[in-house]
Amino acid sequence: MITRNPLNVTSRLLKSCILKTVIVLSTLLLLSACGGSSSESQPYTQPVTVEPLVPAPEAPVPETPVPEAPVPEAPVPETPVPETTAPETPVNNATLLTIEAEDYVRFLDSTPGNEGNAFRSDDVDIEALTDGSGYTIGWIESGEWLEYDITLTTGKYIIATSVASESGGASYSLLFNGQQEGIDSVGNTGGWQVFEPHNVALIEVVEGTHTLRIDITSGPFNIESITFTPDDGSFVPPLLPVAELPLELPDVELVVDENPILPQTAVREMGIGINLGNTLDAPTEGAWAPVVEEKVIIDFKEAGFKHVRIPVTWDKRTTTTAPYTIDAQEMDRVEEVVDWALDQDLYVILNVHHDDWLKKGGNTLTQSNKNRFDSIWLQIVERFKNKSAKLLFEILNEPVDLTSANVDRLNERVLEIIRRVNPTRLVVFSGNGFTPLNALLSAAIPDTDDDYLIGNFHAYDPWPFAGQCLRGWGTESDKDELENIYKQAQAWSLENNIPLTINEFGAAKFDFTAPNNICELEDRLQYLESHVEFATDYGISATFWDDAGSFSTYDRATGTWGPEKDILVAPNLP
Repeated sequence: MITRNPLNVTSRLLKSCILKTVIVLSTLLLLSACGGSSSESQPYTQPVTVEPLVPAPEAPVPETPVPEAPVPEAPVPETPVPETTAPETPVNNATLLTIEAEDYVRFLDSTPGNEGNAFRSDDVDIEALTDGSGYTIGWIESGEWLEYDITLTTGKYIIATSVASESGGASYSLLFNGQQEGIDSVGNTGGWQVFEPHNVALIEVVEGTHTLRIDITSGPFNIESITFTPDDGSFVPPLLPVAELPLELPDVELVVDENPILPQTAVREMGIGINLGNTLDAPTEGAWAPVVEEKVIIDFKEAGFKHVRIPVTWDKRTTTTAPYTIDAQEMDRVEEVVDWALDQDLYVILNVHHDDWLKKGGNTLTQSNKNRFDSIWLQIVERFKNKSAKLLFEILNEPVDLTSANVDRLNERVLEIIRRVNPTRLVVFSGNGFTPLNALLSAAIPDTDDDYLIGNFHAYDPWPFAGQCLRGWGTESDKDELENIYKQAQAWSLENNIPLTINEFGAAKFDFTAPNNICELEDRLQYLESHVEFATDYGISATFWDDAGSFSTYDRATGTWGPEKDILVAPNLP
């Protein structure tokens, strides 16, 4: 595109205008001289010749290139930023609610009667708080549960429990409307009524009635109350113990007895024996019966008994966390009593007795419980590995709530532990439950190649007589039923080439849970005489249950015997 200089254009126009003006004036003068049409006379003037002005040629205007103007980029429209408003914090309409543990509406309890004898008369064990402020549920065991119907307002809640334990090792879960919401463990709080709060679960609910269940995984522990607190953002899930791996068995010294005793020989020589019941198997020695003195063991020997069974409950003597150490003084005390009996040349049966922390495991026997059981037996074997061959190890007494499969596994495991140290130590095993004969008949033999095993069962048949004093005993039919038990036992013994012992038999003087139920002395003596006769005839060793109470024949305070003693020791005497 070319443009012209505006100054040059102006000059050109000016020249053109002057030329035109000159021409016009010349014409007017000529007309005037020729008498134009004007009415006024004009003076005469000489005509002037005017040369026309010739415009000078225009100088060329150089064309100046004009740079092209850049094409502006189309503007990018800005994305509008929406205005945001901070969300409102939802209002938590939850309201505080505390329910007492004893206000359950449904339950499952594994033992009959209320052991605490407080507040309610069903089977849940409730006792009064020592400070008089209310009640607590105690004696809680695996498999039990409590249910509550709870009315809540809409909102978020922290569910907290108030729990206590002297032993630790307990656990439970909370189910809300059938859905598991939290799991908690209960350690040693310092006492059975030393309570501590546990925040267990965070829930969100709508207004209405809901169901809360406390499912017991392992016990024992006490629970006082459950609190629903409006959520304030502080909830932290409970810290649970890390799952344990199976206990690795340490390297140990193999102790070979140069004079082992075959089980058949032992059973024959053991004859009829007596239990040191309610003593080392009590929560603490002296709680259920007088503290045992050496004189008691001497009296057992002098009375004519051939063996003594020493039940021991290891729970209170052992820590509840790895490595599960047995208290040294407690172990020393157990060894002292064992030595008293061995010094009298008695056969001795040492066992694991009222260790319910293990026996209440059912189908959910925990790895930590198995590890604790392994550790206890490792320590027992280590302490007693050099004792006389007359010391027998009994794996586990009356595993009431364990399945037969779990009992079989425990039997196999403990036998493995013992055999790594004592390859010829006599080991007593049994079935599950209260170890009746049929439990032994269905139990697996821990090692079919082991030559130092003795089978065991308990015989309080029939229990309505022997334990509850609800009926008499002594008819021919009664005797036949009892003898049939011995016949079946002998058949199993011969088939498996494993001798048998009955580690508990007896008949109560009265039912300790109902003292008005009295067993007639004559019936009791007949019953004991029949047991002794059948045991002798069928080649089975038997151990009378003496608990220093309703089943006793020996008075520890006076050192005197009841009429039962002469019947019991008769087969042992020359």
